[in-house]
Amino acid sequence: MTSPEEGPPPGGAQQPSHPSPPPEFRLPKAPQGAPPPPPGEVQQPSSRAENLQLPTAARGTPPPPPAQYLPPQRPTASPGAPPAPAAPSAEASLPEVKPARLWYWVFGAIFPVNLLISILLLSDNPGASPALIVSGIMTPILTFMISLIGCLTVMVIRTTRISARRTEQARRARVAASGVPVSPDGIPMPYPGQRIPAAQPGYAAQQALVAHMPPVEIPAKDIRPRRRWMAVGALIFPLAFVLGMTGFWTFGSSAAEASPEFASGIIQGSGSVSFQVSQDQVGSLGLYSTGGPDDENSFTCDLSGPSYAGFAEKPVGYSHGEWRLVESAVVTFPGTYTLDCSGPGTLEFAIADTDVAVAYDEAMLASFGMVLLSCFVGFFVSLTVVVTVGVRRSAHRKRLTREHQARMFQTWAQARDQSAPQHYPT
Repeated sequence: MTSPEEGPPPGGAQQPSHPSPPPEFRLPKAPQGAPPPPPGEVQQPSSRAENLQLPTAARGTPPPPPAQYLPPQRPTASPGAPPAPAAPSAEASLPEVKPARLWYWVFGAIFPVNLLISILLLSDNPGASPALIVSGIMTPILTFMISLIGCLTVMVIRTTRISARRTEQARRARVAASGVPVSPDGIPMPYPGQRIPAAQPGYAAQQALVAHMPPVEIPAKDIRPRRRWMAVGALIFPLAFVLGMTGFWTFGSSAAEASPEFASGIIQGSGSVSFQVSQDQVGSLGLYSTGGPDDENSFTCDLSGPSYAGFAEKPVGYSHGEWRLVESAVVTFPGTYTLDCSGPGTLEFAIADTDVAVAYDEAMLASFGMVLLSCFVGFFVSLTVVVTVGVRRSAHRKRLTREHQARMFQTWAQARDQSAPQHYPT
């Protein structure tokens, strides 16, 4: 036997010196049926987790996930095979925000276009009819309301859906970071009863959350009332506006077609004419001229008769063809009256009734009121239909979601009961 100072004998193999293991260290036991290690080879543990004895599950912990909730196992790629495409992220599966920004331009362009058309129709047009003037003033006001309401509606819908999209992105990111299985489309698929840690890097630990059922997508065709009622409600206001303008043009054009009834002859330039006034015509006569508003200072007319006669301010503005109501004739008694006028030879003068002018003014006022009433009623009916349909669709979607989740939970519970081990008494 050699001493430590002498070293190994010549020709002998040098044996490495190993320190003795500490008393508390134990090599892992080989499982039953495994072949023994070859002589001279020391068995190394495969991992640190194999040497640790994990504690048993405590009472009340959630059950393991069922097989249908486990993520699919992807086959390992063989050496030299092309890499598999990466699964889409959670953000890629989120739907796009609707309505698109294009609708801002659509609703915003209605008012400028209508205002430009009204300016082109009324500018340099002194002979425009009162119906055209009123419509040129009313339509820009109503189209401004349409543009404002349309843009506000698009903004509210987009803001709500963008907020919901950001909330869903944050939820999916938190769930994905906590180890919850995720589908290939990027949708978290936690099984019922799974505990999700809410702590995030850089934040204090929070109370753990319990994951709910996988998100349920209800087809739009299954939700009642149908989406077509939203379109119907949105079209009520434009249709009411169109009906109001149609009635306005109908009554205005029919009233303007009536021509004034002449009580006297026509004076060309300068001259005089006598005419007979009946009892029915007293108080409803006026002076008509073919001149425009700029020609009022170029002529003078005088009315004489058996009683006091003269001219006063015209009751309403009115024109029919080339004839325009200039002044109202003051006649207190029936009889024979004389009209004397002095003016340019291109102008004509006559005495005619003003009843048609008053009737036209009343028809225009009634048409204008009808347009306002139809727009007011159409706006509130349209708003009521849209809000009612939206609320009922949301409630129906929630009810269908709850029913679908209840069926999913029932299916999962049945699968769990079937997969649970059966113990029979011995």
